[in-house]
Amino acid sequence: MGVDMVIATSSRILGTVSSVLRGAALLLLCLLVGCAPAASGAPQILDALRAEQQTNHIVIGYKSGGQLEYIDTSAGNAFRQVSMPGTAPEPQSIELRGTTGVRISSDGNWVASCADGPICRISRKADERKNFPVSRTKALTPLYFSSDAKFVFLVEKAPNWRFPLRCSFEDERDVIVYETATGMKSVLTTVCGGFPYGNLRWYDISAP
Repeated sequence: MGVDMVIATSSRILGTVSSVLRGAALLLLCLLVGCAPAASGAPQILDALRAEQQTNHIVIGYKSGGQLEYIDTSAGNAFRQVSMPGTAPEPQSIELRGTTGVRISSDGNWVASCADGPICRISRKADERKNFPVSRTKALTPLYFSSDAKFVFLVEKAPNWRFPLRCSFEDERDVIVYETATGMKSVLTTVCGGFPYGNLRWYDISAP
């Protein structure tokens, strides 16, 4: 057996051993401190988002130069890139971080009612009796409403220990989408350390 073959074989063995050790370490941590299960949500929300993209060309993404990187719900929520010069539209939003009492959205149509606990209740200003809960302690971004206010999203801290891992041992952050009519939610995707999640907004990819 040649030296190169021995080196290649040894590298493969070391890689396998390393993967096994990482998995064993994570399993041990799960047993000691507990692991969160894989994030779940209402699958109909993802179906509705897919229909929204196909019908109205509305997506969640971020601008980088003249390009838009967006979450393609018609392709398994993979990121896709299209050319989109210009600036991002002004979003309808509510900031939950550091909020107590009542906060009004930037367009004046939505209310976040936040007591001293970790949860804010989100409702239309015209009918505050119908509302849905959002955690302000997990929030890493404001809530951003789609242009027709059918949906709202934010980025949240993912559980510290969640199996299976999505980002190796990097920080994980979940992009959470709510349907405003029902309050149902789902994890759209998970992004890893270094991703510019604070730049995510709603976009219309049919716009010239």
